[in-house]
Amino acid sequence: MKSVFVTVGTTSFDDLIISLTSHEAVKALIHRGYTDLVLQFGRGSLIPDAHSCPGLRLEAFRFKESIAENIQSADVVISHAGAGSCLEVLGAGKPLLVVVNDKLMDNHQLELAKQLQADGHLLYCTCSTLAETLRDMDLSTLLPFRPGVGCTSTDYEANVSCLIINLDYVECNWTKPQMQQINYTFRSAFSWNSFSECPGYLQEQGQNVGCRIPLKPIQRFEPFRTKLSVGGNQSICKNYTDLKPRVKLNPPYILSVNSTDREGEVCVHWLMSKIKLDCVNYTVAYQKASGPWKISIPVKSSPYCVSPVASGVLYTFQVRSSMSDMCGPSDFWSDWSNQVQWSNNKDVDTEQHQVYWHVLGSVLGVIVLICLSLLLYYSERIKVVFVPVVPAPSKSLQDLFKKYNGNVESWVYINRELKDAFEPDFTESPPCVVCEAGPTVETKTEEGPVEQPVS
Repeated sequence: MKSVFVTVGTTSFDDLIISLTSHEAVKALIHRGYTDLVLQFGRGSLIPDAHSCPGLRLEAFRFKESIAENIQSADVVISHAGAGSCLEVLGAGKPLLVVVNDKLMDNHQLELAKQLQADGHLLYCTCSTLAETLRDMDLSTLLPFRPGVGCTSTDYEANVSCLIINLDYVECNWTKPQMQQINYTFRSAFSWNSFSECPGYLQEQGQNVGCRIPLKPIQRFEPFRTKLSVGGNQSICKNYTDLKPRVKLNPPYILSVNSTDREGEVCVHWLMSKIKLDCVNYTVAYQKASGPWKISIPVKSSPYCVSPVASGVLYTFQVRSSMSDMCGPSDFWSDWSNQVQWSNNKDVDTEQHQVYWHVLGSVLGVIVLICLSLLLYYSERIKVVFVPVVPAPSKSLQDLFKKYNGNVESWVYINRELKDAFEPDFTESPPCVVCEAGPTVETKTEEGPVEQPVS
């Protein structure tokens, strides 16, 4: 029995499934002696029917944890043009027919397929030419794929490690148990481009120990090949199917913690660099006092809230980030961010504030009272009169009769000037006699009326 395994990876490629289950393609497979067809159709909306390929035993599924077993058991593999799938099949030594999705906007898949076909490692076609290619292809002409030719043994390969840092650049580092003082030369290439020397070395004590390579966004999905020359004719090779799972983001920054309107709830906030929000997952670690650290499940964005929190207890928070499944998951988390601490001193502060206001009120009251007293004392409207003690009257009256013989003027001491003020300052003339006039009678004469006294 001969079997065909078809894979579309994690994408949706319904056109490939339709073309492969067409009458012409099924007829070409049967003519070549294939009896079993296994389809991995990924996120596609078309689910193949068991009776859609008469003459072939059909098995279909969306995803598996690993398709390595299906690749090993197949006599030929038909795959989309993804770099990861291509390298996995070629690495397993299986004949490969790549079907390029010519509806995609970019053509990097077509470039990869063309290069590998030119090197004689696979055949490629499009959906419209699939049936014709199945009928006419000659798999015996394919050459084995040996990406490590010209390199030393694989014992050295683990010494070269590459990561994408925050989607900005690729950083590769190399170490050996005993680093020798030799001039290490590093070369790398994306996809099937030619190797180019490192544009920027990282050095320690004057020796090259790493390299930073500029990165374009699409390149993390492409194969990445490295070659480290260690002197003489020895080279250490490390090849990656793609760098998608090897992205390490920078840690979040500017962390802050504040309480919310809900009783006993606090939330930690943070900022992230230029990465799209949907492309990043976060986990928050927090510690209560000196207790064990607790790590949250991945969250999509800031903030992350914790409740309930105890009063008067110190909490410590830190955050890390990683690429999410939406944009290609990564196996690496960023370093933890700087720690931020928070303590709920609300109850303690309330008591302290009450004591503070009590003392402040008392001091202000005393100050106000002193100020009012001073204002009253210096006010012109109110005079303070000190009244002497009233003497005993019995003693004073005894002095009037015994000592002063009833002379009140001598008893009551009067200032001489005041006494002289009461003396008259005028002289009285001799008395005059005043007589009352008697009645008169008016008589008339020739000269006029005359008054005469009455006898």
